[in-house]
Amino acid sequence: MTNLTPEDPEDTGASADAQPGNESAAESDPETRGHGSEGGDNPDSAQDGQDGQDLDEDRRQYPEQRGEVHGAPATPVIVRPSSRQGYQTVTINPDRAKDAGQQAKREARRKRRRRRNIALVSAFGVFVLLLVGLSLGVRGLLPSPAAKDYPGPGGEEVVFTVNQGEGALAIGTRLEDQDIVASREAFIEAVNQSRSENSIQPGEYPLRSQMKASDAAAILQREGVGQVHYVAINRGMRLNEAFEAISTSTGIPVEDLEAAAKDPTEFGLPETAPSLEGYLAPGEYRFDIEAEPAEILTLLTEPTFATLEADGVTDEAEQLRTLTIASILEAEALPKDYATVAGIIENRLHPDNPETDGKLQIDATVIYGLGQRQLQFTQEEKEDASNEYNTYVHRGLPPGPIGAPSTEAIDAASSPEDNEFYYWVTTNIETGETKFARDYATHRTYQQEYRDYCAENKEICG
Repeated sequence: MTNLTPEDPEDTGASADAQPGNESAAESDPETRGHGSEGGDNPDSAQDGQDGQDLDEDRRQYPEQRGEVHGAPATPVIVRPSSRQGYQTVTINPDRAKDAGQQAKREARRKRRRRRNIALVSAFGVFVLLLVGLSLGVRGLLPSPAAKDYPGPGGEEVVFTVNQGEGALAIGTRLEDQDIVASREAFIEAVNQSRSENSIQPGEYPLRSQMKASDAAAILQREGVGQVHYVAINRGMRLNEAFEAISTSTGIPVEDLEAAAKDPTEFGLPETAPSLEGYLAPGEYRFDIEAEPAEILTLLTEPTFATLEADGVTDEAEQLRTLTIASILEAEALPKDYATVAGIIENRLHPDNPETDGKLQIDATVIYGLGQRQLQFTQEEKEDASNEYNTYVHRGLPPGPIGAPSTEAIDAASSPEDNEFYYWVTTNIETGETKFARDYATHRTYQQEYRDYCAENKEICG
């Protein structure tokens, strides 16, 4: 509220006991309402009069600071309590008023800047979205760059395996890694563009290195191409174990395989051969799912005959003898010692040799005859003549091979080393060190070395 000083000095002396009519007049006068002076001699009244004059002077000096107070023109003021009840002292502070106005202007400018910044950010975002949409649209209209691909037909043949659950992406990645196709992108594109209704099935597929992606896709999607059987024949594997492996892969009963192999002569073996034992070549094989047992067995014996012929062993009886020695080498010696041990076997087979009297005395043949894999056997079993494969009792070679020999063993058996040794023993399993002896006394010394080694390395010898 802005309080003005009364113009009539006598009005300042109005008594607090004024008549009701006078009170109404005072209240109706906007310039005297709110004053409760007790007399004109009151120094506070004089001061209030001076304040009123100062207020008029402020109005004249700062006309631009005027405002509205209760609907009347007024100047922004700072109000503080008066020393008298009902009075207020009005003081003009032009600097504060000016600062307040400037602050309001600054706040308005800040609000305008904020609105302008928000508008600019929004416009920029819309612009970016338009650019992205435009680039995508143009890209869709332009032809895609061609995926890297080989021109074609490819190099050497490669057998590629598709695993269960693999999709085009995984297959394409492995094809690229194996350099069968130039890029997985080209392969995936070829699969997508193919009109074949056949999905790629797990199996073995004949592909080529650096072949055209569309050609690889066509082979992998061709019905029945990947449906082959896989069989692994390990070195030293016995015939019954091989039949089990074939049966597991193909689903052909073991009995059917045994029936097909009943007559070994049908596969080119001599009549003296007890079975196909030793004739199934170690290796990995793949054959059609419709293959019959006889076809499979023929496929597995062909590499063995090829090795024998390459070594110059063409006679059927001589082939059987070579494979029998080779199977013993596979079971008893290390590959680096094959040729030396083959020479020892030939020395022991000589009927008048002074050390073994024509007996091989080899543990591996005994346990084969016993139908077991463990190397330990009793003294009674060692002396059992009913075991045809007991080379501690019977002179010469056993009736036939005792497992599937490797190519290296066949080569050594067909060309044994000429030496004067009769015994051998591996004295260090870790290094494979083997010591050879011409007489049994020296051999026993080497055997003790082996026992001492095993005593110090029980975890290795078992």
